Amino acid sequence: MKKLKISIAVLVGITVVTLILVPVIYTEDIQKAIKTQVENTLDANFLFDRDEFSISMIKGFPNISVGIGDVGLTGKGAFEGDTLFFASQFNLSLDLMSVISGDQIKIVEVIVDKPVINILVTQDLQTNYDIVKSSESQQEVEQTSSNEAVLSVAMDHWVMTDGTIRYIDDSLPYYMFLEGVNHEGNGNFIGDVFTMVSSTEARSFSTGYDEVEYITDKQLSGDVTMEMNLETFKFIFKENRVNLNGFTCSFDGWLAMPESDIDMDITFSGQEVDLKSILSLTPGDYESYLDGVTASGSVEFEGSVKGTYSDELMPATTMSFKVDNGKIAYAEYPIPMEAIGVSAAFQMPSADLSQASFVMEKFEMLVDGEPFNMGLDFRDFDNYKWDVKVGGALDLEKITKIVPLGKMTLRGKIDAEIVTVGSMSDLEAEEYDKLPTSGSMQIDDFYYKSADLPQGFGISRMDASFDPEKIKLFEFQANAGKTDMRLSGTIVNYLGFALGKDELLQGDFSFRSSLIDVNEWMVEDETAAEEPVSEDTSSLVVVRIPENVLFVMDAEIDQLLYDELDINSFKGKLEIKQGSIFMNEVAFGLLDGSFVMNGSYDSKYEYPVYSYDLEIEGLSIANAFASFNTVQKLAPFAENMNGKFASNFAITGALDQKMIPVYETITGEGLLQIAQASLSDVLLLSTISSVTSLKETDGSVTLKDVLLNARIEKGQVEVEPFEIKLGGYTTTVSGGNSVDGALNYQLKVQSVPTGGVGQVVSSAIGSFAGVTGLSVDKVDINLGVDGSFLDPKVALLSVSPAGSKEEVTVADQAKSIGLEKVKLETKKVKQQVDSVKSVATDSASTIISDQKEAVTDAAKKGMDEAKEKAKDAVKDIFKRKKNSGGDKK
Repeated sequence: MKKLKISIAVLVGITVVTLILVPVIYTEDIQKAIKTQVENTLDANFLFDRDEFSISMIKGFPNISVGIGDVGLTGKGAFEGDTLFFASQFNLSLDLMSVISGDQIKIVEVIVDKPVINILVTQDLQTNYDIVKSSESQQEVEQTSSNEAVLSVAMDHWVMTDGTIRYIDDSLPYYMFLEGVNHEGNGNFIGDVFTMVSSTEARSFSTGYDEVEYITDKQLSGDVTMEMNLETFKFIFKENRVNLNGFTCSFDGWLAMPESDIDMDITFSGQEVDLKSILSLTPGDYESYLDGVTASGSVEFEGSVKGTYSDELMPATTMSFKVDNGKIAYAEYPIPMEAIGVSAAFQMPSADLSQASFVMEKFEMLVDGEPFNMGLDFRDFDNYKWDVKVGGALDLEKITKIVPLGKMTLRGKIDAEIVTVGSMSDLEAEEYDKLPTSGSMQIDDFYYKSADLPQGFGISRMDASFDPEKIKLFEFQANAGKTDMRLSGTIVNYLGFALGKDELLQGDFSFRSSLIDVNEWMVEDETAAEEPVSEDTSSLVVVRIPENVLFVMDAEIDQLLYDELDINSFKGKLEIKQGSIFMNEVAFGLLDGSFVMNGSYDSKYEYPVYSYDLEIEGLSIANAFASFNTVQKLAPFAENMNGKFASNFAITGALDQKMIPVYETITGEGLLQIAQASLSDVLLLSTISSVTSLKETDGSVTLKDVLLNARIEKGQVEVEPFEIKLGGYTTTVSGGNSVDGALNYQLKVQSVPTGGVGQVVSSAIGSFAGVTGLSVDKVDINLGVDGSFLDPKVALLSVSPAGSKEEVTVADQAKSIGLEKVKLETKKVKQQVDSVKSVATDSASTIISDQKEAVTDAAKKGMDEAKEKAKDAVKDIFKRKKNSGGDKK
């Protein structure tokens, strides 16, 4: 007996030691076998934490339990660094005898905790999951590693807990997200034929297509029983059920993949489905609207997919949907939508789209006793054939009380009777006699308001009729915030626009408004919260004009408010086409002046391009400076000028993303006429006085009957010589300035008495008299102005007897009076101006390099004609003023 006890103790000890030592002995072999098999089979980076690798024979005896922590697969090539799979813990149960024999290591069970699976498809159809190596590569690997252990699958059980699955297909574009996934399954993969049973739950399921999310954060569950034949690769579905947020669907049938094609015969149908379960699928953005809503009514949903899927074939697909005696009601509103009836079917017999159809025989309901019905029949998706009928009245306010819209306000009555029948081929051929379309629509007291449209939009009355060719808009009266609008006209090719691709929608309208307040539509600057608080943080964003619209509009607007501008008596023709707005003979009043404009705004580019020919009369110079940034940049002296001016000017350039002019791109040419104006309190005047010692120049500049020919090129202003009164002296001005404020002007002050000048000028006069032996009473003084508007630099360039072409330059007197430095500084500033101009030009090219040619062409186009037209216009202005004996009142 004692010997038996000793023998049992020794056996138990050996067993315990074996259970402890075997995992230690085979750890490296198992690690190597797993890593070798994965790398030989998959074209991916396989990573795991060796410190988190554990083996136990006790935990799952008689099998070996293998635990792998922080294990994952990442892609190669186009998906380098992208995670395909990662799990915080991956547990395997391995058959003990297969490990000991070393021929094939069999996986019995897999348990995965918190896995993340990312499935990606690029626009060019590359996939990150296509990582299984070709059979040739695997054969080569098997030949070179025949002595190493390999894995085979013989799983009886697998578990996934709290998983995340993401599928993103940029080629469609489509996405699907599953979170909180718990999945469990059983199946014996050793045999060729076996049954797999699985159960799946997901806490959150979302899916969307083409930037529209159709299902948001819904609960998903499913039970699948499938007979699998791995020899013939045929799968038979048995007792399968899927539930999406209360909407339950069952399916059965089979799917087989004998070769590259996929054969299938699958039927599906709704189980215990009612209208309430249908409403439960409402996307998350609208789910809150259904609080307090009750729904009832029977629903039938069924379909099938039968046939072969390949590069040339599509299985026949059918689907039908019916609702009987439906009712939707809101607890706080006694009037329901009731007697809801829907009957619809979709059929696609093959890959031939001409055989596809969607038919909704009926959609009908009663809202507070008022009937509404609609029928749709779409066939032949290659050449659309349609038969659509819409009839009845809708009271939108009643519907929103039945199905509340939260903070959104919607009301109004719509009464419509529309019938249209036809085909796309007849529409494209403009054979309108084959498109019997008729009907009318009236809208009364429509109003919509939301967080995105706080101003609100209302239609007090709309009356329209339809025929195959056009929609006739008899009356349209609407308000958008403070803005009112009255519209009438015709819309052509509306069917082609709605049903076709790249079809052009055309219209001819008459538009009237007493007030348009653009300021109401200026959006809040998103960066305002990050910047210091200012009085006004609103700004415009780029307005994009549709490229598939051609509208001609005769517009009259009594008052138009934009920023701080009050535009009145706006009248003219607007043409909207190819992403642009063209203005023809548009006239309006602004800042006590009158404007006539011809030009365009083109939004096809990243930076929109504008090009205008402007005729201006009676505009206040001071008001122009205060109101227009462009004037502030290009004509800084206008800030201290009073008086009015007239102009005929052609100008073009680009706008940035906030609709602000890109000044370096501005190009233009034209004439400005100033009848009477003055300039005072400018630092330049005192600087001129300090150089010349002419006290008279320290006061003001007077302009009378000045005709100014100006040119703007890439933000640089150049003016041809014109005359002003500097103090009491006639002075000729030429040169220009840039958008950064750099000055480059030349002034010729004429007939200055020699007794009133300073030492510098006197020295030049003395030198001149000494050479000629003449007595000089009056001289012409030539000055150079550079620096900037806020810091002007004035240098004496030359002196000559009044009216004479002979002159003495300041360089001749430089050594005696120390003016060489002045001349050098003048040259230096000029170089700086040229440099600034060059940098501005390069900057403009960089900003709009892809549209430089377009801007240049727009600038040149019509510029010569505009210049001649400007000259003629200003001559007419002078004639009128001369005949009237003064300024035009």
